[in-house]
Amino acid sequence: MNGIFGDNPARRERVDEVVEHYKHFGGFSKFNEITQAQAEGVQAELKKRGHDLKLTVGYDHWLPHIADQVVKMADDADEFVTLVMAPHQSSISWDAYLRRVSEGLEKLEADKQPKWAGVVDPFWNKPGFIEALAERIQAAADSIGADLTNSATGLVLSAHAVPLPVVKTSKYVEQIRETAELVANKLNAANWMVAYQSAPGDSKIEWTTPYLDRVIDELKEGGAQKIVAAPVGFLCDNVEVLYDMGVEGQQKCDELGVPFAAAEAVNTHPAFIKQLADNVEAKLKELAAASA
Repeated sequence: MNGIFGDNPARRERVDEVVEHYKHFGGFSKFNEITQAQAEGVQAELKKRGHDLKLTVGYDHWLPHIADQVVKMADDADEFVTLVMAPHQSSISWDAYLRRVSEGLEKLEADKQPKWAGVVDPFWNKPGFIEALAERIQAAADSIGADLTNSATGLVLSAHAVPLPVVKTSKYVEQIRETAELVANKLNAANWMVAYQSAPGDSKIEWTTPYLDRVIDELKEGGAQKIVAAPVGFLCDNVEVLYDMGVEGQQKCDELGVPFAAAEAVNTHPAFIKQLADNVEAKLKELAAASA
């Protein structure tokens, strides 16, 4: 957990809390496994289109670190583009990942640095991402016989909470809202709300709200008889999704006596993988045109 929270004794209570979440799932997260599968899926899709590229995966809070992967990549790459695996942009996600790339380049001598040719465009509002989210949500709704077009079904579209100061320097909240609206429209959802989850309880600053549990309360108070929740701000079923939404969301709905289903994240949904490949291919064509 120190990779996420740092070696800060003041955060020991939060660290212990998250450790318990991991223990609930056998002490293991499939985050790296799913991300690697996503990378391999994009690589295979691009190869089918005639782009035989090597994909290197790096992480901010776990091994292998982004900066180290940039250094390693320099052994056999003259130039590269970066695909940021975060659907929405903020200083603590999108921008942070790009800073790690820069840090990797700074570890290399100038004549050893591969050319950083560009960054692939974000995809929070792209059709393949929206399609993948919608299909995951529909499958979850079907699992409890919920009709999303009926206001008796409440739909929670959840993203990771961020500190309010971060909101002032990014379009994170606006992008989350646009994703949610596009998904809700595709599903013709009659009763939906945006929620934020996974904020630390020990923070001294405010984070984005409303929180997931409060949104579930509001939907129930508004007449929802079934509730479906979906991780629109996450790309894989990590522990935050599985526990904060799946376990705690289920517990909350059990308390309220409301049937509940948590949608799978996009993970390796074919529409999502193709969308990522589309975005990479668009960047490659843009770079080729610029150098022609």
